[in-house]
Amino acid sequence: MTEVEEDRPLSNCTIAFRGLEEADLPLLLKWLQRPHILEWWDEGEDTIEKVREAYGPEKGIGRYIATLSVPGRFEQMPFGFFQHYSVDDDTVGIDQFIGVPELVGKGLGTVSVRRFTEMIFTEIAPRRIILDPAPDNFRAVRCYEKAGFRHFKTEARVNGDPAYYMELTKDA
Repeated sequence: MTEVEEDRPLSNCTIAFRGLEEADLPLLLKWLQRPHILEWWDEGEDTIEKVREAYGPEKGIGRYIATLSVPGRFEQMPFGFFQHYSVDDDTVGIDQFIGVPELVGKGLGTVSVRRFTEMIFTEIAPRRIILDPAPDNFRAVRCYEKAGFRHFKTEARVNGDPAYYMELTKDA
């Protein structure tokens, strides 16, 4: 858990990650249907059954709901989805999004990604963490750069869409 940087509108807040549970699937479905998510993350999970199939327990994948707490205002408000998976023996891949549109563009993404990667480096201890936003998802690329990630290649994903691969090494 951490406090968001003081120069951000969401100052004095705490970010935590808890395991994704069955009870979270309706919220995840709601987020997956929001325009700011569909623009970059549209795999067709438009029913609770499809969400359960795509995001249910799966060996080797850690899925989390990110929560935000602000003293005196609210405790453990869910705001985002985060997941990690093994790429190879020393590399972990991550995916994430902020599901609450009002919280986009306030610095929460950068701080959340930093905290998530700190958790992964501590608990899993990979040499590096990678992610693959769309090259034209400028907001995400900038967020990841501010979190310490650096571009290392651009190539097509398995589905043919372009990916802007970025990495963060433990010593960075």
